Amino acid sequence: MSIDAGCAPPRRAARRGRPRPAPRTLSQRLACAFLVVAAISVLGADVYSAVTLSYRLQQRTDRQIAENFRCRIEALRAGRGLIPATDGSASVVLDGRGAVRYSTGLASLTDSVSRSSKALRAQAGTGRPEAVADRPLRAMVGQLPDGDYLVTAQSTDSDRAAVRTLVGIESAISLPLIGVLLAGTLWSSRRTLLPIRDMARTARRIADGKAEPSDGILVVPHPLRELQCAADTFNYLLHCIEQGSLRNREAERGLHDLVGAASHELRTPLTTITGYAQLARLGALDDPDRLDVAMEQVQRETLRMAGLVEDLLLLARLSQGGDLERRPVDLTLLCARAVAAARTRECGHTLRCVVEKPVHLVEGDQDRLEQLLGNLLANVLAHTPRDTCAEVRLRRVGDRQVIEVVDDGPGVPEAARERIFEPFFRVETAAPPGTDRTAGRGLGLSVAAAVAKAHGGSLRFEPAERGSRFRLSLPVLAQRERRDSAASATLT
Repeated sequence: MSIDAGCAPPRRAARRGRPRPAPRTLSQRLACAFLVVAAISVLGADVYSAVTLSYRLQQRTDRQIAENFRCRIEALRAGRGLIPATDGSASVVLDGRGAVRYSTGLASLTDSVSRSSKALRAQAGTGRPEAVADRPLRAMVGQLPDGDYLVTAQSTDSDRAAVRTLVGIESAISLPLIGVLLAGTLWSSRRTLLPIRDMARTARRIADGKAEPSDGILVVPHPLRELQCAADTFNYLLHCIEQGSLRNREAERGLHDLVGAASHELRTPLTTITGYAQLARLGALDDPDRLDVAMEQVQRETLRMAGLVEDLLLLARLSQGGDLERRPVDLTLLCARAVAAARTRECGHTLRCVVEKPVHLVEGDQDRLEQLLGNLLANVLAHTPRDTCAEVRLRRVGDRQVIEVVDDGPGVPEAARERIFEPFFRVETAAPPGTDRTAGRGLGLSVAAAVAKAHGGSLRFEPAERGSRFRLSLPVLAQRERRDSAASATLT
């Protein structure tokens, strides 16, 4: 027998091409599950009631048979003869061969007993009514003193008819009841699952850009614990999405502002350099004195651009978790050097360094921390009058080393305090006498805050009764780290 291999692929293709049935909804699954449970429950209840009724009717019939048997066998033993049957039962006396000697009661029962005489004689001595094989009756058999057998029987047709009637009534009631329960389950499940449909609809509208996350907050009208938990989780997710979107928009706006501010800051020195280059090409700088002035200005603007670019690169590295040189740093020496360097740049301010304890160690990058303090002091020198007093205070508070740069200058306006750490932000107020607002690049405080954050610390502005106070907080170098660093220094 040969097999045509060319026929198999079309069959597989046809099988793959069959449309898949649509997935059933959760309400349909719940309705099907409830239908199965309800059908099993109703069927179980029907079977239980039918079996219980049959058992009760059988017990009643057996009691009647046993009572009739007791009365008749006592009468026969007393010689009073066979008592007539008037309750729909039958009593038959059989001889040893199974022939009917005499009987009373329904003729149909008597005929059934005579046909089953052999089986009935085998039941003698059981002392209880039993079913007769292949006959719709129950009988109790006992042996008389003369060797005959007394059989008392009663038909079970009425009992079976009652059970069949009960089953019919239950079927007539159960099927419509299951239908009503199924319809009610579908309606209830769809109504209960409305919040889930709302979640899907809201998520789709947000994904399509037709709604904002704040527009899709769900409220469960009839709260169930599970649905309320799902709704709360969905609302929290929408809140997180909205907050993330706001942060992204703020970051994007901040990036645009940073690029715009950087472009503006770079445009001024580039314009100056371009202007002097054009003058040189036109021959306007042939005079050596004018050429020296031009070159000095070009060098100043070049250094300004280089410092601006360096600060921007430092901010980028610190924001991305750039590596810092980690080693023990003595803040006492650091503060003293920063104040001394500031004094060499400016002699009109009164600068002091106040240290509560002689040893203040932290782990960090000494150059960056020195740059941080230098930026804070440069901010004081640039934005306060020349007769201003400023202090650098160093102390320990718990497990933190705290450096405060305090001055008694004009302070920072309240409206600008939340933005002073933003790149290129400048306070738009009149410059105090003796200050130069154009000297800075607008990145000093931003770089200082980024350096503090990179060291696990914080830098914040605190208003004072007079002037300004910048508070730098850094984690203290632990004793174990001190011993490890001292040991490594000894080995080195």
